Amino acid sequence: MTLRQYEAFLKTVECASVSAAAQALGVPESVIALTFVALGTSLPELVTAITSLAKGHGSLSLGNVIGANVFNLVLVSGMSITVSPFSIPQNSTIMGINSSLVMDLPVMFAVMLLLTVPALLKGRLSRWQGVLLLCIYAAFCAVQFAM
Repeated sequence: MTLRQYEAFLKTVECASVSAAAQALGVPESVIALTFVALGTSLPELVTAITSLAKGHGSLSLGNVIGANVFNLVLVSGMSITVSPFSIPQNSTIMGINSSLVMDLPVMFAVMLLLTVPALLKGRLSRWQGVLLLCIYAAFCAVQFAM
Protein backbone atom coordinates (compact mmCIF):
# COMPACT_ATOMS: atom_id res chain seq x y z
CA MET A 1 0.00 0.00 0.00
CA THR A 2 1.46 3.37 -1.01
CA LEU A 3 1.47 6.41 1.23
CA ARG A 4 -1.27 8.10 -0.83
CA GLN A 5 -3.49 5.03 -0.65
CA TYR A 6 -2.96 4.86 3.12
CA GLU A 7 -3.84 8.57 3.50
CA ALA A 8 -6.98 8.09 1.40
CA PHE A 9 -7.95 5.10 3.54
CA LEU A 10 -7.47 7.10 6.75
CA LYS A 11 -9.54 9.99 5.40
CA THR A 12 -12.35 7.57 4.50
CA VAL A 13 -12.30 6.03 7.99
CA GLU A 14 -12.19 9.47 9.63
CA CYS A 15 -15.11 10.74 7.55
CA ALA A 16 -17.19 7.66 8.31
CA SER A 17 -16.58 7.93 12.06
CA VAL A 18 -17.12 11.69 12.11
CA SER A 19 -20.33 11.30 10.13
CA ALA A 20 -21.57 8.68 12.60
CA ALA A 21 -20.63 10.88 15.54
CA ALA A 22 -22.41 13.85 13.97
CA GLN A 23 -25.56 11.83 13.45
CA ALA A 24 -25.42 10.57 17.05
CA LEU A 25 -25.10 14.14 18.34
CA GLY A 26 -27.77 15.47 15.99
CA VAL A 27 -25.34 17.76 14.16
CA PRO A 28 -26.17 18.16 10.47
CA GLU A 29 -23.62 16.63 8.11
CA SER A 30 -23.34 19.98 6.32
CA VAL A 31 -21.98 21.56 9.51
CA ILE A 32 -19.41 18.79 9.86
CA ALA A 33 -18.46 19.13 6.19
CA LEU A 34 -18.01 22.89 6.47
CA THR A 35 -15.97 22.42 9.65
CA PHE A 36 -13.61 20.06 7.82
CA VAL A 37 -13.32 22.46 4.89
CA ALA A 38 -12.49 25.30 7.27
CA LEU A 39 -9.98 23.14 9.12
CA GLY A 40 -8.38 21.96 5.89
CA THR A 41 -7.97 25.48 4.57
CA SER A 42 -6.66 26.86 7.87
CA LEU A 43 -4.15 24.17 8.79
CA PRO A 44 -1.45 25.37 6.35
CA GLU A 45 -1.56 28.85 7.91
CA LEU A 46 -1.47 27.35 11.39
CA VAL A 47 1.56 25.19 10.60
CA THR A 48 3.34 28.10 8.92
CA ALA A 49 2.57 30.37 11.88
CA ILE A 50 3.81 27.88 14.47
CA THR A 51 6.93 27.03 12.47
CA SER A 52 7.86 30.65 11.84
CA LEU A 53 7.27 31.57 15.49
CA ALA A 54 9.38 28.63 16.67
CA LYS A 55 12.21 29.89 14.43
CA GLY A 56 11.85 33.44 15.73
CA HIS A 57 10.21 34.97 12.66
CA GLY A 58 7.08 36.52 14.15
CA SER A 59 6.62 38.96 11.27
CA LEU A 60 6.41 36.06 8.80
CA SER A 61 3.71 34.47 10.94
CA LEU A 62 1.69 37.68 11.17
CA GLY A 63 2.09 38.42 7.46
CA ASN A 64 0.99 34.91 6.55
CA VAL A 65 -2.15 35.11 8.68
CA ILE A 66 -3.11 38.57 7.43
CA GLY A 67 -2.30 37.69 3.82
CA ALA A 68 -4.32 34.48 3.93
CA ASN A 69 -7.31 36.27 5.44
CA VAL A 70 -7.20 39.12 2.93
CA PHE A 71 -6.88 36.57 0.12
CA ASN A 72 -9.89 34.61 1.40
CA LEU A 73 -12.04 37.67 2.06
CA VAL A 74 -11.29 39.53 -1.14
CA LEU A 75 -10.38 37.06 -3.87
CA VAL A 76 -12.23 33.91 -2.83
CA SER A 77 -15.38 35.74 -1.73
CA GLY A 78 -15.28 38.04 -4.74
CA MET A 79 -14.88 35.17 -7.21
CA SER A 80 -17.56 33.08 -5.51
CA ILE A 81 -20.09 35.90 -5.50
CA THR A 82 -19.24 36.82 -9.10
CA VAL A 83 -19.79 33.24 -10.27
CA SER A 84 -22.93 32.64 -8.23
CA PRO A 85 -24.53 35.59 -6.37
CA PHE A 86 -26.50 34.66 -3.27
CA SER A 87 -28.69 36.32 -0.67
CA ILE A 88 -27.97 36.46 3.03
CA PRO A 89 -29.84 33.67 4.86
CA GLN A 90 -32.78 35.10 6.79
CA ASN A 91 -33.86 31.94 8.63
CA SER A 92 -31.51 32.39 11.61
CA THR A 93 -32.59 35.30 13.80
CA ILE A 94 -31.92 36.58 17.29
CA MET A 95 -34.73 38.70 18.77
CA GLY A 96 -36.22 39.01 15.28
CA ILE A 97 -33.02 40.40 13.74
CA ASN A 98 -30.73 38.55 11.33
CA SER A 99 -28.17 36.69 13.45
CA SER A 100 -25.32 37.93 11.24
CA LEU A 101 -26.07 41.51 12.30
CA VAL A 102 -26.50 40.63 15.98
CA MET A 103 -23.68 38.13 16.39
CA ASP A 104 -21.27 37.71 13.49
CA LEU A 105 -20.44 41.33 12.77
CA PRO A 106 -19.96 42.41 16.41
CA VAL A 107 -17.70 39.39 17.07
CA MET A 108 -15.71 40.18 13.92
CA PHE A 109 -15.20 43.80 14.99
CA ALA A 110 -14.29 42.78 18.55
CA VAL A 111 -11.66 40.36 17.27
CA MET A 112 -10.32 43.00 14.90
CA LEU A 113 -10.00 45.49 17.76
CA LEU A 114 -8.43 42.87 20.02
CA LEU A 115 -5.73 42.25 17.44
CA THR A 116 -5.10 45.71 16.05
CA VAL A 117 -5.30 48.14 18.97
CA PRO A 118 -2.70 46.45 21.23
CA ALA A 119 -0.51 45.68 18.22
CA LEU A 120 -0.54 49.32 17.14
CA LEU A 121 -0.04 50.71 20.65
CA LYS A 122 2.59 48.25 21.95
CA GLY A 123 3.98 46.88 18.71
CA ARG A 124 3.42 43.26 19.74
CA LEU A 125 0.79 40.63 20.37
CA SER A 126 0.68 38.88 23.75
CA ARG A 127 -0.20 35.43 24.98
CA TRP A 128 -3.35 36.67 26.73
CA GLN A 129 -4.65 37.82 23.34
CA GLY A 130 -4.14 34.34 21.93
CA VAL A 131 -5.92 32.74 24.87
CA LEU A 132 -8.76 35.25 24.60
CA LEU A 133 -9.09 34.61 20.85
CA LEU A 134 -9.31 30.85 21.47
CA CYS A 135 -12.00 31.42 24.12
CA ILE A 136 -13.94 33.71 21.77
CA TYR A 137 -13.73 31.09 19.04
CA ALA A 138 -14.92 28.31 21.36
CA ALA A 139 -17.84 30.43 22.60
CA PHE A 140 -18.74 31.47 19.04
CA CYS A 141 -18.76 27.85 17.86
CA ALA A 142 -20.83 26.76 20.85
CA VAL A 143 -23.42 29.45 20.18
CA GLN A 144 -23.49 28.64 16.45
CA PHE A 145 -24.06 24.94 17.11
CA ALA A 146 -26.78 25.73 19.66
CA MET A 147 -28.75 27.94 17.22
